[in-house]
Amino acid sequence: MNSSNCGNGEEDTFNSHPDLRALGRRLRVEMDETLRAEQYAARVSAQRRSTIRDRLLLAEDRAESLIVDATGGRSAEGVVLAVGADHVVLGGGGAQSWIALQHIVALRRVFA
Repeated sequence: MNSSNCGNGEEDTFNSHPDLRALGRRLRVEMDETLRAEQYAARVSAQRRSTIRDRLLLAEDRAESLIVDATGGRSAEGVVLAVGADHVVLGGGGAQSWIALQHIVALRRVFA
C-alpha cells in the first residue's frame, strides 16, 4: 500500500487539491457532528439504564457526599467509601453507615 493512501496521506491529498479542500472540511464537520450525536445518545442511554448501584459507584469514584434516605424514614449522610454488590458504606465524622441497597429510597448529593 502506498503511504499516501492511508493515515495522514489522505488528508494531504484533500488539502492539496483545491476542488477537494471544501469537501474535506465538510466531511470532517459532518463526522464530528455525527460523533457528538452518537456520544450524546450513548450517554443518555447509559443514564436511563443505570441503577442505584451504578449511581453509587459513580459517587464513590467522585468521592461525593450523599444523603441516603432509606425505608422506615431513616437517613444517613457521608462520603461514599465503598459500594458492594448489595450495600453501600458511607463515612463521615469517624462513623460509618452500612446500608443495604434494597432499603434505599432516595439519594441526594450534598453540595459544599
